[in-house]
Amino acid sequence: MQQNIEVIADIFCALKTPLRFPMYVTDQINSSESEGAFNEFVEEQLENLVDAILTEGDLENFGERGSDILVEMDDIVAPTFVYGDEGEEGGGSGGGGPGSGGGKIRFNVPFRYLMERVSRSLKLPRLVKQGHGKIKEVSYEFKTFAPSGIVLDKKRTFKRALRTSIGMDVYAPHEERYEFQFMRRDRRFKVPERVEKPRFKAVVFYMGDISYSTYGERLHLEKRLVNFIQNWIDYNYGAKNVDHRFFVHDAEAYEVQAEQFYQVGNSGGTHAAPVYQLIHRIATNEYDPASTNFYGFYFGDGELFDDDAKEIVKILEEHLRPIFNRIGVIEVQPGRLSLLNRQIATQFYRDSIIRLGELNDKLETIEVIKTLFAEH
Repeated sequence: MQQNIEVIADIFCALKTPLRFPMYVTDQINSSESEGAFNEFVEEQLENLVDAILTEGDLENFGERGSDILVEMDDIVAPTFVYGDEGEEGGGSGGGGPGSGGGKIRFNVPFRYLMERVSRSLKLPRLVKQGHGKIKEVSYEFKTFAPSGIVLDKKRTFKRALRTSIGMDVYAPHEERYEFQFMRRDRRFKVPERVEKPRFKAVVFYMGDISYSTYGERLHLEKRLVNFIQNWIDYNYGAKNVDHRFFVHDAEAYEVQAEQFYQVGNSGGTHAAPVYQLIHRIATNEYDPASTNFYGFYFGDGELFDDDAKEIVKILEEHLRPIFNRIGVIEVQPGRLSLLNRQIATQFYRDSIIRLGELNDKLETIEVIKTLFAEH
């Protein structure tokens, strides 16, 4: 019941319906009835969205980094809202139950809500935050709620009113009654509290091979996976505590803006070791390794010269693994001459920090994500 009330409350907040209350309330509500069919439409749409992400690799559904997800549902009619004491009709007027009007409803699924559902489905643990948390972040959070105050918590108020309406038997979808009764005692206000927390910094290095052999669908597969990684690490650390930095290489390595990460070079040469050397210099010269969480992800087709692959293994062992939380090396549609991951696997078999993945099509994206972030 609690989960269904949460979903209906999310929809109600999306409707931006104003709340008004009577002056007096006397009844006591206690009910465990189901809210009925209205929220089933919502649950179905959310499940379809998550299923598409998890089974088909449709990571485009995440939209831009950290943005909410727009969900559209067909044939939804919002319930009738009644404001006032029991039996007293007020500002709302309404129609029938859900699915009876032939219209549409659109609402945003919060970014964190979607990530929580995805992480539960994939059994992804929260990332471990290392370092000393030297920087203290002071904020005012609404951690407690009271029946009086200034800032009305619309969602919590609605959830209490929904329980009230169920208990009063005015909201009973199974009997085609969809009225909501808002009582004064249902109101809940946000109470701010001063909170001081250690702030953990995360830096994510994305490394891409843009030599002439990397193009087309390979870049699209990279972009989907990078989009998820950005969202996942933002979700764990908070977007304002994360630096996302992009590096590319052909025969040489250099830093680029995010949009340039997917551009194809035309030199034809491939030498990957310099990009690993570059991120090591930046990690140690521009950040404090003792208080920073480093993540690195390399994307390429794996077709390197043998001495190049051996040099990368040496850099990983001596410089990056000791200070990085996680390093992912993903071969995207590897060619028949691919040997990078074979070289790394020989040295770091079943390593908890260095993870190896192979991505041939979007259906494999979820398995690669689990390889990168699931418990070893």
